Amino acid sequence: MLLSNPHRPDPRVLLEGRMLLEAAIGVTLIAWGREDGWAKHSEEAGIRVIRAGPLCPTRSPMKVFSRLPRFWWNALNESKKLEFDLVHAHDFDTLPLGLAISSLSGRPLLYDAHELYAKMIESEAGPLSKLVWIWERRCVRRADEVITVSDSLANELSIGRRTRARVVTTSQDPSGAIRTDSRETREKYGLTGFVVSYLGALEPGRFVEEFISSFSPGEKVSLMIAGSGTLEPLVAKASLHDSAVRFVGRVDVDEALRITRASDLVLAMMDPSNPNNVVGTPGKIINALAVGRPVITTEGLQIGDRISKVGAGIVVPYNRAAFRDAVLRAMGDQRGLAEMGKKGRALYEKEFSWEKSREGLLKAYSALLGRSRAETRKGIVALSMIQ
Repeated sequence: MLLSNPHRPDPRVLLEGRMLLEAAIGVTLIAWGREDGWAKHSEEAGIRVIRAGPLCPTRSPMKVFSRLPRFWWNALNESKKLEFDLVHAHDFDTLPLGLAISSLSGRPLLYDAHELYAKMIESEAGPLSKLVWIWERRCVRRADEVITVSDSLANELSIGRRTRARVVTTSQDPSGAIRTDSRETREKYGLTGFVVSYLGALEPGRFVEEFISSFSPGEKVSLMIAGSGTLEPLVAKASLHDSAVRFVGRVDVDEALRITRASDLVLAMMDPSNPNNVVGTPGKIINALAVGRPVITTEGLQIGDRISKVGAGIVVPYNRAAFRDAVLRAMGDQRGLAEMGKKGRALYEKEFSWEKSREGLLKAYSALLGRSRAETRKGIVALSMIQ
C-alpha cells in the first residue's frame, strides 16, 4: 500500500489492512514520513510500515507540491527492495507513484479514492487544482481496478474506464464496542448529561469551531472531541476554559467506536460548499450507524439525504443556531433518538456492514490477481501476497 500521510494510523488503511490480514493477505505500507516522531520501520496491527521522507507540513500547498515528488522517488526506491503481487495506492497523491511502481514491476494497480483530490485542494491550490483534475482523471483511467467510498464517487471515477469503480465503505466490526458498557466509557472521560461527540479531523469545514462554542457548562451538554489537525490548539484551549468541552486528542479506531456508542448524538456536520463533502460517506457516520447511535449532519449532502429518508438522524443547515436548536430538541426526545438509532443500525446492516466492505475489497483483489492465484476458504477469497 502507498499512503501520503505518516499513518497515525490512517483509519481506512487500518481497517482495510485488518480485512486483508484476516484473509491471509500480507500487507506492506509505504507511507510519507512527513512528520517527526514516527519510526521509519515498524509493524503496526500486523501491517509492515515503511516511512519515507522528506518532512513536510500538511497545510502548505507549495511545500507539498515541491516535496511530494521527493517522497515519490524515495518510496519508489523502497519498493524496489520488496517482493509483492499487487500495488494499492491510496488517494491521488500516491496514484502517479503507484502507476510507476506498477509499470516497473509488472504488478497490477488498485486505486483507492477516499475523495476527489482536485476538489479537496481547490480552495488552497486555486487554478492549479484544474490541472490536477485533468491529471487525476487521466491517471484513474490507467488503474487496473478502482475502489472508493460512495456510489456518487464511483460514478465520477468510472467515466472513461472499461470497468466500473467498486464501492468499499470505511466500515469496521462493531461487535466489540456493542459489548462494552457505555457507562464505563462515560466515566472514563468524565462525560455527563447529554453527550454529543465529534471524532475526526480537526480541520476547517468540519463544524469544529462552531461545535466547541455552541453550549455553556450549565446547559448539561457534554461536547466530546477526539482527533487531530490544524484546529487542535483551538480545541485544546477550549477544553481548558470550558467544562462542557472534553478533548482527548487522537484515539484508535476501536476506542472511537466505543466513544461513539457512549454518545447520545454523533456530530457529522460538513460544509456543503465543498464538493467532496457532498458526495462522500464519512466513517464517523458509518460508525454511528454500526452501533445504533443517531447522527446530526448537514443539509445538501447526499449522505444527509439518505439519513433523512430512513430516519437515522437529524439533518440541519450548516450553522450553529440550527445545530444548537436541534440538539436542545433532541435532549427532550430520548424515545425518538432510540428509534433513529435502530433505523441507523438497520441501514448499516443493509448497506455498510463490515462483511459487505470486506467482500467488496477482496473481490477487487481477486479480480486483479486472478482466480488461479486465489484460494476460496469458508466463503472468503484468501489471496497469497508476498511481503
